Amino acid sequence: MSNEDSEVEFTVRRFMSTNPLTVDEDENIVHVSDKMMVRGVGACFVERDGKVVGIITERDIVRRVVASGLDPLKTRATEIMSRPIIAVEPDTSVEDALKTMAEKKIRRLAVIENNVLVGIVTISDLARALLEKVEIVNEFVRAATRQLPMYG
Repeated sequence: MSNEDSEVEFTVRRFMSTNPLTVDEDENIVHVSDKMMVRGVGACFVERDGKVVGIITERDIVRRVVASGLDPLKTRATEIMSRPIIAVEPDTSVEDALKTMAEKKIRRLAVIENNVLVGIVTISDLARALLEKVEIVNEFVRAATRQLPMYG
């Protein structure tokens, strides 16, 4: 294992998606859904006066609009968004981000740096991070055990 591998950082910054989708709080759910579909994302952040105030997921749309019988053309983003935003900083460890998700029972975290939304990290992103970490540990163990003297 090279020295470079041992210095791999397992922080949110490495695994987050940058440039998350944002919508205005007054946009109707048809427009919100269309933007999510075009971008191929399952969530978007809701802004008021340029500040992130909530999040909408596909699940929110299904449960809070469709299943409730609301008109998606008349329902505004602000009416169905989840709030407050649960966020971490980019240099938060993968493990701490997962703990936050577990405690809050959520699948996505906003990533905020210097009061600016810089990304989103999902539970899938963090699961991938943990798999990478396990692979590195396994590689280290294999390398270490090859160097052990044989007894017997």
